[in-house]
Amino acid sequence: MMISKKVAVFVSVIGIIGLITIYGCVTQPGAAPTPAEQIAAAPAAEKPRGISPYEMKIEPLTTAECGQCHFSIFETIKKTGAKHQIDCVRCHREYHVYNPRKQNYDEIMPKCESCHLSPSGGPFHGEHKNLIPCLACHADPHKPLVIPMGQVETSCSLCHSKEGNEIKNYPSRHTTEVACADCHAERHGYIPECSACHESHSPEVQLTTENCMTCHPVHKPTQISYAEKTESAICAGCHDDVNDMLQKKETKHTFVKCGECHPAHKEIPPCSRCHGQPHPRTMMTDVTKCGDCHGIAHDLAT
Repeated sequence: MMISKKVAVFVSVIGIIGLITIYGCVTQPGAAPTPAEQIAAAPAAEKPRGISPYEMKIEPLTTAECGQCHFSIFETIKKTGAKHQIDCVRCHREYHVYNPRKQNYDEIMPKCESCHLSPSGGPFHGEHKNLIPCLACHADPHKPLVIPMGQVETSCSLCHSKEGNEIKNYPSRHTTEVACADCHAERHGYIPECSACHESHSPEVQLTTENCMTCHPVHKPTQISYAEKTESAICAGCHDDVNDMLQKKETKHTFVKCGECHPAHKEIPPCSRCHGQPHPRTMMTDVTKCGDCHGIAHDLAT
């Protein structure tokens, strides 16, 4: 007796359902394994006796997982963390162990010197920095290079020794009347424009920090230095009387740049440096007396 077509289809469907019941669903290629499959595939030493998570091997938190709860700190490190963009667990070996009754915050926080040591094994900035805690300058370890200038005044010279020595050894108003934070208040490393405090003493020269520092080294501003080809108009800002003489009576000296005759500030050269010995030797034995006949260099006799 031939089985009808409908009966054959029915038997086939029953057979497929039976196979699925016995062997389970087939995992599609590329599909993520289920928790049960993960446990089944784990090495024997790591397989839990049950499905309780307390019997499973738990890996340390990843930085991404820490950032899910500590989002603001994660964003700070992301933007301004500098070399502190490392795994959180490298510094925080213990976490969520603060006890308000014990007030153990300092005890559980990582110590800077556990990573930051000088070649000699002392504090990172040198042995003499022991008296200055790291957090006095690097107030937030999550943004270590963002240094609040207003609270670190006494320790600037510990790292910036060159600048500190210049201010100390060449006293000026920058030594007695100005603190580091007064100029560098905006942020650590900020260099202000001189025009924020000073007015130009040379109306013909634009007041910019670059122009000011042509003559005035900022941390020893009274130690004036300049290049030979520095414009005489800059010198005229302070030496206006000399400039008036040169402009009033036009001679070859009028067109000589100040730095060509005065390579160092306040240096007065002998006339023979440029003019050699134009007179008999007996007249040139004392070149300091050239002015007896020729007047001063800035106001030559006619």
